[in-house]
Amino acid sequence: MPRSAFDAGHSWFKQLFELSPDPAWIIDGNKFVECNEAAIKTLGYASRDTLLNVHPSKLSPPRQPDGEDSYIKAEHMMALAKDKGLHRFEWVHTKADGVNFAAEVTLSVIKFPDRKVIYCVWRDISERKRVEAQLRESQKMEALGTLAGGVAHDFNNVLATILGNVELARQDMGPGHKAAESLEEIDKAGRRARKLVQQILTFGRRQATERKVISLIPVVEEAAKLLRATLPAEIYMNVVCAADAPMVLADATQIEQVLLNLCNNSWHATKEREGDAAIGIRLYAGMRGGLRCTVLKVRDNGHGMDEATLSRIFEPFFTTKPVDKGTGLGLSVVHGIVKEHGADIEVTSTVGEGTTFLIRFPEAQAPEQHVPERTPQAVSVHGQGKHILYVDDDESIVLLMTRLLERKGFRVSGYTNPFDALAAARADSGQFDLAVTDYSMPGASGLEVVRTLKAIRADLPVVMASGYITDELRQNAPAAGVSELIYKPNTVDDLCDAVARYASAQAADGKSKPS
Repeated sequence: MPRSAFDAGHSWFKQLFELSPDPAWIIDGNKFVECNEAAIKTLGYASRDTLLNVHPSKLSPPRQPDGEDSYIKAEHMMALAKDKGLHRFEWVHTKADGVNFAAEVTLSVIKFPDRKVIYCVWRDISERKRVEAQLRESQKMEALGTLAGGVAHDFNNVLATILGNVELARQDMGPGHKAAESLEEIDKAGRRARKLVQQILTFGRRQATERKVISLIPVVEEAAKLLRATLPAEIYMNVVCAADAPMVLADATQIEQVLLNLCNNSWHATKEREGDAAIGIRLYAGMRGGLRCTVLKVRDNGHGMDEATLSRIFEPFFTTKPVDKGTGLGLSVVHGIVKEHGADIEVTSTVGEGTTFLIRFPEAQAPEQHVPERTPQAVSVHGQGKHILYVDDDESIVLLMTRLLERKGFRVSGYTNPFDALAAARADSGQFDLAVTDYSMPGASGLEVVRTLKAIRADLPVVMASGYITDELRQNAPAAGVSELIYKPNTVDDLCDAVARYASAQAADGKSKPS
């Protein structure tokens, strides 16, 4: 529609066209013959004439996200509009300053006696796309976290069985046995696997934390000392901590792990540089959502990442390293810890120039109270015939713990069905000195088992074992009557210590079991 058409009785259309808050075009053939004020402002051009004189190919990147040539695809979309009368699709436009943005485009056909013109309206949907991407990422991470927790629970049972049976085998064979070296290697592998499970739980934000209001300055300085001792001498590392960095609510060990993982990642990224590899660490005060925060910045001058790699770096098991050089969990763990601390992480990277990680921790307002697991103290462990009620749905765990505890002088009644265990307690609660229950069992929650045991006998100490001790569990356990939480697969040593501790306490208090 040439401008003359506006002047020939279409003033109502011209008013709607100009007043539209969405950018709009009139396309005649392959040319933009008219645009409204919203299009001029959105694309950042000085005037209508300037914009209309720009070749259409300059208003889009050479290719669209699906890889198709923009010019060819635009021709196809207009042909579809002329055929259907209306066509809606997503398109990437380019502003005058070269910045690309996503838009939702609607093409409709206006018919004249001698030709058809296309009325094009589009809306910037960059923010919507960003929010949708964040939502997808959040849902993906939540789903993976749930999966990680379930896998870790079952895997911890397997590890507890392996490590426990290694200990039994050592006791059976005695010193100097030729199988000792093999058992030692099995034990080492099992403990490495246990650390891997802990990493998975951290990624899934299912590992308990001990957060306190602290300054991150000593945490960064301590991590830097360790890094300087482990990184190659040719890598230059600069560490700067601002004294005014706010206090934060954090688990010092986990923040140190974040820094070590990021710097390890930077080290691998700078390996190809000769003589000028550098890693910079800065801690300083910043702002986040209008509030003060502490910013931890890690910058390297390594090979950098392209957009495809950058979009996947927090995915578990995704790695660009050789098969034997990394698990792909390092940055996933970083992501889990950061989110668990209520912080956010921003990554920028340029191929050939390096990568920067920015983590913003909110300023601490007040210490957060937690219910920590009791720290086991060294106690001489001998059962002296003390009777333990042991409940776990995994038969191999029940068998293992029964054998281990009986060797230490305890009597054990083991059950894989929690209802059978409760029936035994109802029949004669006085026979037991301590009860131990798993947390996650089919048909009954460990907390439900504890509440029922406490209802049967209020003074019976009850220990709960779990493959992942969440903050929620730690908060709910004391109210249910749990005396102590033990992390699987540390069950054997920690449980024996707990049994001896409660048995000693009962003896010191002169308490006797009810008849």
